[in-house]
Amino acid sequence: MTVPHPALDARAGEVLVTETRAEVAYLSETRADLLVRARADGRRVALVSDEVTRLSYPMREALRDSGGAWVVRGIDGTLRDGSDGRRLSSVGEIATRGPITAAEDVAVRFLRPVAPQSVQLVVSQAVRHRATVDTQLGGTAELFAEDLTGAAPSGWGAHEPAVVAWDRARLTELARNRMPEETTVVVAGTPERPLVGTIRTTRTEHGLEETTQLVVGVGAPGSPQARAAIDALPGTFERLATRSMPLFGLVMGRQGRRDLTFPSVLEAPPVPLGMLVGPPGVRDLGLPVDELVRTLGARVVGRPRVPGLYFPLGTLERDGWQAFDEVLRAIGHDRVREALGAPRGPWEGVLDGPRP
Repeated sequence: MTVPHPALDARAGEVLVTETRAEVAYLSETRADLLVRARADGRRVALVSDEVTRLSYPMREALRDSGGAWVVRGIDGTLRDGSDGRRLSSVGEIATRGPITAAEDVAVRFLRPVAPQSVQLVVSQAVRHRATVDTQLGGTAELFAEDLTGAAPSGWGAHEPAVVAWDRARLTELARNRMPEETTVVVAGTPERPLVGTIRTTRTEHGLEETTQLVVGVGAPGSPQARAAIDALPGTFERLATRSMPLFGLVMGRQGRRDLTFPSVLEAPPVPLGMLVGPPGVRDLGLPVDELVRTLGARVVGRPRVPGLYFPLGTLERDGWQAFDEVLRAIGHDRVREALGAPRGPWEGVLDGPRP
Protein backbone atom coordinates (compact mmCIF):
# COMPACT_ATOMS: atom_id res chain seq x y z
CA MET A 1 0.00 0.00 0.00
CA THR A 2 1.90 3.03 -1.30
CA VAL A 3 -0.60 5.76 -0.34
CA PRO A 4 -1.13 6.40 3.42
CA HIS A 5 -4.49 5.17 4.64
CA PRO A 6 -6.45 6.90 7.44
CA ALA A 7 -6.80 3.60 9.31
CA LEU A 8 -3.11 2.69 8.96
CA ASP A 9 -1.08 3.44 12.11
CA ALA A 10 2.17 1.56 11.52
CA ARG A 11 3.92 -1.23 9.65
CA ALA A 12 5.51 -4.32 11.16
CA GLY A 13 7.52 -5.72 8.28
CA GLU A 14 4.96 -6.73 5.66
CA VAL A 15 2.08 -6.45 8.14
CA LEU A 16 -0.12 -3.34 8.14
CA VAL A 17 -1.07 -2.24 11.65
CA THR A 18 -4.27 -0.50 12.66
CA GLU A 19 -4.75 0.28 16.36
CA THR A 20 -7.76 0.86 18.57
CA ARG A 21 -8.44 1.61 22.22
CA ALA A 22 -12.20 1.30 21.81
CA GLU A 23 -14.26 -1.06 23.93
CA VAL A 24 -15.76 -2.54 20.73
CA ALA A 25 -13.91 -2.69 17.42
CA TYR A 26 -16.48 -2.82 14.65
CA LEU A 27 -16.29 -2.93 10.85
CA SER A 28 -16.27 0.79 10.18
CA GLU A 29 -16.02 2.22 6.69
CA THR A 30 -12.30 3.03 7.06
CA ARG A 31 -11.43 -0.40 8.53
CA ALA A 32 -13.39 -2.18 5.82
CA ASP A 33 -11.60 -0.15 3.15
CA LEU A 34 -8.20 -0.93 4.68
CA LEU A 35 -8.92 -4.67 4.68
CA VAL A 36 -10.09 -4.60 1.06
CA ARG A 37 -7.08 -2.60 -0.14
CA ALA A 38 -4.61 -4.71 1.84
CA ARG A 39 -6.03 -7.93 0.44
CA ALA A 40 -5.82 -6.57 -3.10
CA ASP A 41 -2.14 -5.76 -2.44
CA GLY A 42 -1.47 -9.19 -0.94
CA ARG A 43 -0.82 -7.69 2.50
CA ARG A 44 -2.04 -8.72 5.94
CA VAL A 45 -3.64 -6.41 8.48
CA ALA A 46 -3.16 -6.65 12.24
CA LEU A 47 -5.76 -5.01 14.42
CA VAL A 48 -3.91 -4.18 17.65
CA SER A 49 -5.90 -3.50 20.82
CA ASP A 50 -5.85 -3.67 24.59
CA GLU A 51 -7.51 -6.49 26.52
CA VAL A 52 -10.69 -4.48 27.10
CA THR A 53 -11.50 -4.44 23.37
CA ARG A 54 -14.05 -6.84 21.94
CA LEU A 55 -14.78 -7.51 18.26
CA SER A 56 -18.13 -7.32 16.52
CA TYR A 57 -19.00 -10.39 14.47
CA PRO A 58 -18.66 -8.61 11.08
CA MET A 59 -15.23 -7.26 12.11
CA ARG A 60 -14.12 -10.70 13.26
CA GLU A 61 -15.22 -12.34 10.01
CA ALA A 62 -13.74 -9.58 7.83
CA LEU A 63 -10.36 -10.05 9.52
CA ARG A 64 -10.51 -13.78 8.91
CA ASP A 65 -11.66 -13.47 5.30
CA SER A 66 -8.84 -11.04 4.51
CA GLY A 67 -6.14 -13.12 6.19
CA GLY A 68 -5.68 -10.57 8.95
CA ALA A 69 -5.29 -11.08 12.69
CA TRP A 70 -6.24 -9.57 16.03
CA VAL A 71 -3.25 -8.81 18.25
CA VAL A 72 -3.91 -8.09 21.92
CA ARG A 73 -1.55 -6.28 24.27
CA GLY A 74 -1.96 -7.72 27.75
CA ILE A 75 -1.66 -5.57 30.83
CA ASP A 76 1.53 -7.53 31.57
CA GLY A 77 3.04 -6.24 28.32
CA THR A 78 2.81 -9.52 26.41
CA LEU A 79 1.25 -9.99 22.97
CA ARG A 80 -1.19 -12.69 21.93
CA ASP A 81 -3.60 -13.57 19.15
CA GLY A 82 -7.01 -12.43 20.37
CA SER A 83 -8.78 -15.31 18.60
CA ASP A 84 -6.84 -18.38 19.74
CA GLY A 85 -4.55 -17.06 22.51
CA ARG A 86 -1.31 -17.89 20.73
CA ARG A 87 1.68 -16.10 22.27
CA LEU A 88 3.35 -13.61 19.93
CA SER A 89 6.80 -12.12 20.26
CA SER A 90 5.93 -9.25 17.92
CA VAL A 91 3.04 -7.96 15.83
CA GLY A 92 4.85 -8.96 12.64
CA GLU A 93 4.90 -12.58 13.77
CA ILE A 94 1.35 -13.05 12.49
CA ALA A 95 2.87 -13.35 9.00
CA THR A 96 5.09 -16.33 9.93
CA ARG A 97 3.43 -18.00 12.91
CA GLY A 98 3.01 -21.75 12.96
CA PRO A 99 0.30 -23.91 14.51
CA ILE A 100 -0.18 -24.24 18.25
CA THR A 101 1.73 -27.38 19.28
CA ALA A 102 1.92 -27.15 23.08
CA ALA A 103 0.03 -25.63 26.00
CA GLU A 104 2.94 -23.24 26.53
CA ASP A 105 2.13 -21.64 23.15
CA VAL A 106 -1.08 -20.17 24.61
CA ALA A 107 -1.01 -17.07 26.82
CA VAL A 108 -2.25 -17.66 30.35
CA ARG A 109 -4.41 -14.52 30.27
CA PHE A 110 -6.34 -15.96 27.31
CA LEU A 111 -7.53 -18.80 29.57
CA ARG A 112 -9.40 -16.57 32.03
CA PRO A 113 -12.99 -17.87 32.37
CA VAL A 114 -15.85 -15.53 31.53
CA ALA A 115 -19.40 -16.29 32.63
CA PRO A 116 -21.72 -16.55 29.59
CA GLN A 117 -24.68 -14.21 29.43
CA SER A 118 -26.61 -15.51 26.43
CA VAL A 119 -27.20 -18.49 24.20
CA GLN A 120 -26.24 -17.59 20.64
CA LEU A 121 -27.22 -19.35 17.43
CA VAL A 122 -24.65 -19.05 14.65
CA VAL A 123 -26.34 -19.51 11.28
CA SER A 124 -24.71 -19.91 7.88
CA GLN A 125 -27.05 -20.48 4.95
CA ALA A 126 -26.50 -20.26 1.19
CA VAL A 127 -29.47 -19.78 -1.14
CA ARG A 128 -29.63 -19.79 -4.94
CA HIS A 129 -31.73 -17.27 -6.87
CA ARG A 130 -32.52 -16.79 -10.52
CA ALA A 131 -30.95 -13.64 -11.91
CA THR A 132 -34.25 -11.97 -12.76
CA VAL A 133 -35.70 -8.50 -12.22
CA ASP A 134 -38.17 -9.72 -9.60
CA THR A 135 -35.54 -11.46 -7.41
CA GLN A 136 -35.27 -9.90 -3.98
CA LEU A 137 -32.43 -10.51 -1.53
CA GLY A 138 -32.51 -10.57 2.25
CA GLY A 139 -35.27 -13.15 2.67
CA THR A 140 -33.07 -15.64 4.56
CA ALA A 141 -31.95 -13.05 7.11
CA GLU A 142 -35.52 -11.84 7.51
CA LEU A 143 -36.89 -15.35 8.05
CA PHE A 144 -34.34 -16.31 10.70
CA ALA A 145 -34.67 -12.93 12.43
CA GLU A 146 -38.46 -13.17 12.60
CA ASP A 147 -38.48 -16.78 13.77
CA LEU A 148 -35.70 -16.43 16.34
CA THR A 149 -36.18 -12.88 17.64
CA GLY A 150 -39.76 -12.06 16.71
CA ALA A 151 -38.95 -9.24 14.29
CA ALA A 152 -37.13 -8.54 11.03
CA PRO A 153 -33.63 -7.02 11.19
CA SER A 154 -33.75 -3.38 12.18
CA GLY A 155 -30.94 -2.13 9.94
CA TRP A 156 -28.43 -2.85 7.23
CA GLY A 157 -25.51 -1.12 5.56
CA ALA A 158 -22.24 -1.50 3.70
CA HIS A 159 -20.39 -1.38 7.04
CA GLU A 160 -21.04 -0.89 10.75
CA PRO A 161 -22.96 0.57 12.40
CA ALA A 162 -25.83 -0.74 10.24
CA VAL A 163 -28.19 2.19 10.73
CA VAL A 164 -30.10 2.23 7.41
CA ALA A 165 -33.65 0.98 8.03
CA TRP A 166 -34.17 -2.61 6.88
CA ASP A 167 -35.30 -2.55 3.27
CA ARG A 168 -34.89 -5.62 1.04
CA ALA A 169 -35.60 -3.65 -2.13
CA ARG A 170 -32.75 -1.20 -1.46
CA LEU A 171 -30.40 -4.01 -0.47
CA THR A 172 -31.20 -5.81 -3.73
CA GLU A 173 -30.70 -2.63 -5.74
CA LEU A 174 -27.23 -2.15 -4.26
CA ALA A 175 -26.18 -5.71 -5.14
CA ARG A 176 -27.68 -5.41 -8.64
CA ASN A 177 -25.83 -2.18 -9.34
CA ARG A 178 -22.52 -3.75 -8.28
CA MET A 179 -22.86 -6.88 -10.43
CA PRO A 180 -20.82 -8.78 -11.46
CA GLU A 181 -18.77 -7.72 -8.41
CA GLU A 182 -19.46 -9.52 -5.13
CA THR A 183 -21.41 -7.49 -2.57
CA THR A 184 -21.33 -7.89 1.21
CA VAL A 185 -23.57 -5.94 3.56
CA VAL A 186 -24.01 -5.94 7.33
CA VAL A 187 -27.35 -6.59 9.05
CA ALA A 188 -28.27 -5.84 12.64
CA GLY A 189 -31.05 -6.19 15.17
CA THR A 190 -31.66 -4.23 18.36
CA PRO A 191 -30.46 -4.63 21.95
CA GLU A 192 -33.88 -6.09 22.76
CA ARG A 193 -33.74 -8.44 19.75
CA PRO A 194 -29.99 -9.08 19.35
CA LEU A 195 -28.83 -10.08 15.89
CA VAL A 196 -25.79 -9.25 13.78
CA GLY A 197 -24.37 -10.69 10.60
CA THR A 198 -23.56 -10.34 6.93
CA ILE A 199 -25.18 -11.08 3.58
CA ARG A 200 -22.84 -11.85 0.70
CA THR A 201 -24.18 -11.97 -2.88
CA THR A 202 -22.22 -13.47 -5.77
CA ARG A 203 -23.03 -14.00 -9.43
CA THR A 204 -22.47 -17.62 -10.53
CA GLU A 205 -23.17 -19.70 -13.61
CA HIS A 206 -26.43 -20.82 -11.94
CA GLY A 207 -27.68 -17.32 -11.11
CA LEU A 208 -27.20 -15.50 -7.81
CA GLU A 209 -25.83 -17.09 -4.65
CA GLU A 210 -26.74 -15.34 -1.41
CA THR A 211 -24.84 -16.44 1.70
CA THR A 212 -26.27 -15.26 5.01
CA GLN A 213 -24.23 -15.48 8.21
CA LEU A 214 -25.89 -14.48 11.46
CA VAL A 215 -25.29 -14.54 15.19
CA VAL A 216 -28.58 -14.38 17.07
CA GLY A 217 -29.06 -14.00 20.81
CA VAL A 218 -31.97 -16.16 21.94
CA GLY A 219 -31.98 -15.84 25.73
CA ALA A 220 -30.05 -16.64 28.87
CA PRO A 221 -28.45 -20.09 29.26
CA GLY A 222 -31.05 -22.57 30.46
CA SER A 223 -33.94 -20.20 29.80
CA PRO A 224 -37.23 -21.30 28.20
CA GLN A 225 -36.67 -18.69 25.48
CA ALA A 226 -33.36 -20.25 24.42
CA ARG A 227 -34.80 -23.75 24.44
CA ALA A 228 -37.82 -22.66 22.39
CA ALA A 229 -35.61 -21.03 19.77
CA ILE A 230 -33.56 -24.19 19.31
CA ASP A 231 -36.69 -26.34 19.15
CA ALA A 232 -38.05 -24.04 16.41
CA LEU A 233 -35.07 -24.53 14.08
CA PRO A 234 -36.46 -27.47 12.02
CA GLY A 235 -39.59 -25.48 11.23
CA THR A 236 -37.53 -22.45 10.19
CA PHE A 237 -35.44 -24.51 7.78
CA GLU A 238 -38.60 -26.12 6.40
CA ARG A 239 -40.11 -22.70 5.67
CA LEU A 240 -36.85 -21.62 4.07
CA ALA A 241 -36.93 -24.63 1.74
CA THR A 242 -40.51 -23.93 0.64
CA ARG A 243 -39.89 -20.22 -0.05
CA SER A 244 -36.51 -20.41 -1.80
CA MET A 245 -33.86 -22.73 -3.24
CA PRO A 246 -31.44 -23.34 -0.34
CA LEU A 247 -28.04 -24.88 -0.90
CA PHE A 248 -26.13 -25.85 2.25
CA GLY A 249 -26.85 -24.57 5.74
CA LEU A 250 -25.48 -25.06 9.21
CA VAL A 251 -26.59 -23.76 12.59
CA MET A 252 -24.38 -24.01 15.66
CA GLY A 253 -24.98 -23.08 19.26
CA ARG A 254 -22.60 -21.28 21.59
CA GLN A 255 -22.69 -19.24 24.76
CA GLY A 256 -21.28 -15.75 24.96
CA ARG A 257 -22.05 -12.12 25.65
CA ARG A 258 -25.51 -10.62 25.48
CA ASP A 259 -24.31 -7.94 23.03
CA LEU A 260 -22.92 -10.65 20.66
CA THR A 261 -19.36 -9.25 20.72
CA PHE A 262 -16.29 -11.48 21.03
CA PRO A 263 -13.75 -10.93 23.84
CA SER A 264 -10.05 -11.76 23.65
CA VAL A 265 -10.36 -14.70 26.05
CA LEU A 266 -11.29 -18.33 25.63
CA GLU A 267 -14.98 -19.13 25.28
CA ALA A 268 -16.68 -22.50 25.02
CA PRO A 269 -16.60 -23.78 21.41
CA PRO A 270 -19.83 -23.90 19.40
CA VAL A 271 -21.67 -27.19 18.92
CA PRO A 272 -23.59 -28.23 15.77
CA LEU A 273 -27.36 -28.15 16.14
CA GLY A 274 -28.66 -28.72 12.63
CA MET A 275 -27.57 -29.04 9.00
CA LEU A 276 -29.49 -28.50 5.78
CA VAL A 277 -28.69 -30.05 2.42
CA GLY A 278 -30.89 -28.25 -0.07
CA PRO A 279 -32.46 -29.75 -3.19
CA PRO A 280 -29.45 -29.04 -5.47
CA GLY A 281 -27.16 -30.81 -2.99
CA VAL A 282 -29.51 -33.78 -2.62
CA ARG A 283 -29.66 -34.09 -6.40
CA ASP A 284 -25.97 -33.48 -7.16
CA LEU A 285 -24.78 -35.82 -4.40
CA GLY A 286 -27.34 -38.48 -5.33
CA LEU A 287 -28.47 -38.83 -1.72
CA PRO A 288 -30.79 -41.74 -0.79
CA VAL A 289 -33.54 -39.66 0.83
CA ASP A 290 -35.63 -42.49 2.31
CA GLU A 291 -32.56 -44.25 3.71
CA LEU A 292 -31.22 -41.09 5.39
CA VAL A 293 -34.64 -40.41 6.90
CA ARG A 294 -34.73 -43.92 8.31
CA THR A 295 -31.13 -44.24 9.53
CA LEU A 296 -30.21 -40.68 10.59
CA GLY A 297 -33.56 -39.11 11.40
CA ALA A 298 -33.32 -36.63 8.54
CA ARG A 299 -36.39 -34.51 7.83
CA VAL A 300 -37.59 -33.97 4.26
CA VAL A 301 -38.12 -30.26 3.57
CA GLY A 302 -39.18 -28.23 0.57
CA ARG A 303 -41.17 -29.24 -2.44
CA PRO A 304 -41.96 -32.97 -2.85
CA ARG A 305 -40.52 -33.14 -6.39
CA VAL A 306 -37.26 -31.41 -5.36
CA PRO A 307 -36.74 -32.31 -1.70
CA GLY A 308 -34.06 -31.09 0.65
CA LEU A 309 -32.92 -32.75 3.87
CA TYR A 310 -32.62 -31.22 7.32
CA PHE A 311 -30.50 -33.18 9.79
CA PRO A 312 -31.14 -32.48 13.50
CA LEU A 313 -27.76 -32.89 15.20
CA GLY A 314 -27.87 -31.93 18.84
CA THR A 315 -28.81 -29.48 21.55
CA LEU A 316 -26.80 -27.39 23.98
CA GLU A 317 -27.18 -30.28 26.42
CA ARG A 318 -26.54 -33.07 23.94
CA ASP A 319 -23.32 -32.96 21.94
CA GLY A 320 -24.05 -32.85 18.21
CA TRP A 321 -20.55 -33.66 16.97
CA GLN A 322 -21.12 -37.41 16.78
CA ALA A 323 -24.33 -36.94 14.81
CA PHE A 324 -22.61 -34.41 12.54
CA ASP A 325 -19.78 -36.84 11.78
CA GLU A 326 -22.30 -39.62 11.09
CA VAL A 327 -24.01 -37.40 8.52
CA LEU A 328 -20.68 -36.60 6.88
CA ARG A 329 -19.78 -40.28 6.69
CA ALA A 330 -23.16 -41.17 5.20
CA ILE A 331 -23.02 -38.43 2.58
CA GLY A 332 -19.32 -38.68 1.88
CA HIS A 333 -16.88 -36.26 3.48
CA ASP A 334 -15.05 -35.40 0.25
CA ARG A 335 -18.31 -34.98 -1.66
CA VAL A 336 -19.57 -32.48 0.90
CA ARG A 337 -16.33 -30.52 0.65
CA GLU A 338 -16.55 -30.49 -3.15
CA ALA A 339 -20.16 -29.32 -3.05
CA LEU A 340 -19.37 -26.56 -0.54
CA GLY A 341 -16.33 -25.22 -2.36
CA ALA A 342 -14.38 -22.86 -0.09
CA PRO A 343 -16.04 -22.97 3.34
CA ARG A 344 -16.86 -19.71 5.06
CA GLY A 345 -18.31 -18.73 8.36
CA PRO A 346 -19.33 -21.67 10.58
CA TRP A 347 -18.21 -24.13 7.89
CA GLU A 348 -14.63 -22.84 8.25
CA GLY A 349 -12.67 -25.55 10.03
CA VAL A 350 -15.78 -27.61 10.86
CA LEU A 351 -15.24 -30.38 8.30
CA ASP A 352 -11.66 -31.13 9.35
CA GLY A 353 -11.28 -29.22 12.60
CA PRO A 354 -10.67 -30.82 15.99
CA ARG A 355 -13.68 -32.05 17.92
CA PRO A 356 -14.20 -30.88 21.50
